[in-house]
Amino acid sequence: MITGEDPFAVLGLQQEASLDEVKRAYRRLAMRWHPDRNPSLLAANEFKRVHAAYELLLDAERLAEWQQTQSTVPETEGGGKVGDDLTQALTLTLEEAALGCRKAVELLQRVACTTCRSSGRLKHQNSVPCPRCSGCGRVVRAGGRTSRCDGCAGRGYLRETDCPDCAGSGWGQEMRTLSVSVPAGVLEGERLRLARQAPMAAHDAIAGDLYLEIRLAVHPLFVLDGQNLHCRVPVSVFRLLCGGSIEVPTLAGTARLEIPACLPRSVEWRLPGLGFPGKRRAAAGDLVVHLHRIDPVEIGSDDRPLLEELEARLAAEIHQRAPDLAAWEQQMHARRNFDGC
Repeated sequence: MITGEDPFAVLGLQQEASLDEVKRAYRRLAMRWHPDRNPSLLAANEFKRVHAAYELLLDAERLAEWQQTQSTVPETEGGGKVGDDLTQALTLTLEEAALGCRKAVELLQRVACTTCRSSGRLKHQNSVPCPRCSGCGRVVRAGGRTSRCDGCAGRGYLRETDCPDCAGSGWGQEMRTLSVSVPAGVLEGERLRLARQAPMAAHDAIAGDLYLEIRLAVHPLFVLDGQNLHCRVPVSVFRLLCGGSIEVPTLAGTARLEIPACLPRSVEWRLPGLGFPGKRRAAAGDLVVHLHRIDPVEIGSDDRPLLEELEARLAAEIHQRAPDLAAWEQQMHARRNFDGC
């Protein structure tokens, strides 16, 4: 049950209904909507609404508090009551949030049952068997005993029964789709307000506001930190040694990044203004590219002579081109002389 929703309306009752009528209405609707009996996707949600309404009507203190709140519900100039506001999550990709988009939002809306014209009852030209006792006038109780059927007062047949389409509530449910325009640059936790678009309860004359709270889906390439985007880009060891141009992803496509030769194994590269956009005239964040060195897992037979030649060239100028390796070679030379003592 939506907070503030009329529990009498949920159970299809007048506010003057007796406790026995409340219990009968609850049993009828609970059997109708229990997920173990009803395979509909809407059954679990409707069963929760019915159960919440029933619990409220059985609690005299909570019911008095609810009735007090109803007397203070804000009214419009025309005197109609405004329904409750509703907050619903709206999940976006980083691209959708950054660039703006249009999204379809589905809402479960209560509508009047057309079969019974919201009365909850169907009148029959001829008597029909009572659905509770199958026309025998008695039902089986605990312990195997039978007693008079409450649904037909023991008569077995009825001229009027609960509407099967709304389970006697007078109300049904249907999906309503809204097309929502999402502005560019929205971030996690921000809310979009859609005035008078919240689903209405049966007693509402005017709908409340619908708030869409932004959620950002996990992205396969980017991690958002404030307005900066972080991206891990694998680069071959040869490209890191040679330098040159590499392609990196952006929210709008790709960009080229020029890297110098002989970069270390792991390095960050910052591209200003290619991160998450700012709102209005605020500057966009940066794209922080984390270059990750990738070594080949296999060397082909044709590659080995080229690598041996590079190794020989490096050894010839080891002190200038690889000082760390030169220092290591000196230590190995000292160890060889030590072993010869």
